[in-house]
Amino acid sequence: MSIRKFTLSQGCQSSLEGLLTSPDAACLNPSALLSFVVGSNSGSIPSTVNTWLTGICSSGSCTNQSISNVVTNLTSGCSSELSSLGISTSSIQSEVISIAQEFYPTVRQVACLEDDTSNQLCAVETLNNLQSVVGQLNVTDLSVLNLFADAEKLFANGVQDIACTDCMKESFSIAKANFPSLVSQAEPDAQALCGASFLDGNLPSTVSQSATDAVFSSTPSSNSNAGFRVSYTFSRAVAVFGGIFAAFTLLG
Repeated sequence: MSIRKFTLSQGCQSSLEGLLTSPDAACLNPSALLSFVVGSNSGSIPSTVNTWLTGICSSGSCTNQSISNVVTNLTSGCSSELSSLGISTSSIQSEVISIAQEFYPTVRQVACLEDDTSNQLCAVETLNNLQSVVGQLNVTDLSVLNLFADAEKLFANGVQDIACTDCMKESFSIAKANFPSLVSQAEPDAQALCGASFLDGNLPSTVSQSATDAVFSSTPSSNSNAGFRVSYTFSRAVAVFGGIFAAFTLLG
C-alpha cells in the first residue's frame, strides 16, 4: 500500500520550524518530536516519547496565552493545508484554541504520571509493554499495514496486561475527574475489560505525579537548531503522529 507524497507549503514548514525556537512552544519541548519526525527512520518511539515527556514534565506548564499563540501560528501557517481539506482557518481557530486550553492541563497531568515500581513514566511503560507484544516500535513500522498487523497481535495476546495496569487506572481516574461526562461513555467497556476494581476510584499507591507545578519560564537563547529545515513529506508526519496516537487508542 502506497501513500501519495504531499509536501508541506512553505508557510506550514516555516510555522513548524518556528516551534523549535518559539518561546511560546518551548513548554511543549517540540524539538524532541520534530527531530524524530525528520530524523533517522530507526528512532525508537518509547525512547523519543521519554525524552519528550521528561522535558515537558520537568520544565513547567504552558500558559493559556502560550497555547493560544502556538495554535494561532500553526493554523495560520498551515492554512493552505487546512483549505485543501475543506477547512477554513478562521472558522476553526478559536474552537481549536479553546479545546487545547481546556484539555492541556489534564493531558499533561496524565502524561507525567510515573510508575514508582519501574521508575518509568507511565506513557513510556505502556509503550514498552506494547512493544513487548507487537515488536519494536519505530518510525519504519508505522505503515497502515503494520498497524493492522500489530493490532491483530495485540488482541491475540490479550490487552489486559497493557490496558489494565495501575498506570492506566490512574490515568482513567484523572480523566474521569476532569471530564466525567466524556469518560463515562467508556466506563462499560473499561469495566468489561479490566473489572469493576478498575473503576472503584481508589488511586494506586505505586503511581505518582512527576510534573512540576511551576509555570514554564523561557529564557531566550541562541538555538543551534534555528536553521533546521523541516522538509519532510505529509505522509511521513501523519504516519509518526498517527501511529503514536493509534498505539494508545488500541488500549481504549
